[in-house]
Amino acid sequence: MSEKLSETAIVCAVAHEAARRITRKVIAFFQCRTDTVGEDSELKTIWDEICVQVQVQEYIYWDDYDVTVRDIVRGYIFELPKHEREAIWWQTDARFDWDCAEPEDRDAYPVFDDDIVDYLVGKYVYAEAERWSNARIRAAFDRSIRMD
Repeated sequence: MSEKLSETAIVCAVAHEAARRITRKVIAFFQCRTDTVGEDSELKTIWDEICVQVQVQEYIYWDDYDVTVRDIVRGYIFELPKHEREAIWWQTDARFDWDCAEPEDRDAYPVFDDDIVDYLVGKYVYAEAERWSNARIRAAFDRSIRMD
């Protein structure tokens, strides 16, 4: 059976692999951080905290976590080769806006880091946090249900 390849499928595959690689790095970064986890908390890592906030409820300091996640993702974007960075941008909503604009209204080089960060954080990092589970996260989830 022969598989047909298209430019779109290739760009999508390159983007997906790069996005998954960055997501794994972000998770590993936060799994090593325990500095702001409360002593009385069953949560052990900042990644646990992020997962609980994504799955259950955003706490008062959510904006600080979100800014930090975005900063870490932005740092990893700078490490990407240009073709991977552009492939990820090609998956963003901004790409569709650019593609639909009149040619004379388009930026010559429309690839912006903020677009890539928004895409990676929403479609990959927080999507993974939504699915992530361990005994500590389940305990925090159960505790939040009992408190409601």
